[in-house]
Amino acid sequence: STTTPEFLSSLPCHNYTSLTIQYGKGIPPSFPSCTNLQRTNDGVMTCFLENQTIKCQAYRFKPSLLTDISTASLILSHAGAGSIMEGLSFPSVKKKVVVVINSQLMNNHQLELAHAMKSRGYLFVLEHPEEVRERNVME
Repeated sequence: STTTPEFLSSLPCHNYTSLTIQYGKGIPPSFPSCTNLQRTNDGVMTCFLENQTIKCQAYRFKPSLLTDISTASLILSHAGAGSIMEGLSFPSVKKKVVVVINSQLMNNHQLELAHAMKSRGYLFVLEHPEEVRERNVME
């Protein structure tokens, strides 16, 4: 849902100019709302929306997400333990971490971990992807 027209067009409204997506074993993201999508050899895509430009980067895996995390203003992730721990790996620079629970995985184990971390004030938890827009977590 991070490549929907609604989500992409909301990024500039919150002063975000880029989007980096790690899609893992999933399907590479498509950007149907882009009027012109330019790709470079290094995986960076520039998505042109109506009167807006968003730099998008998508990749399967990297050995570490620390470089992406260090430059991020907002970390929006699934609620897996590894993703949460990497998202919180910069204690000296407080990053806003928002996790979306995938309730279909292994007896919903992400729910327990995410809520435990939320109760300690480390992150924000969303139960469903649609809540990104509904709960206005990008501010």
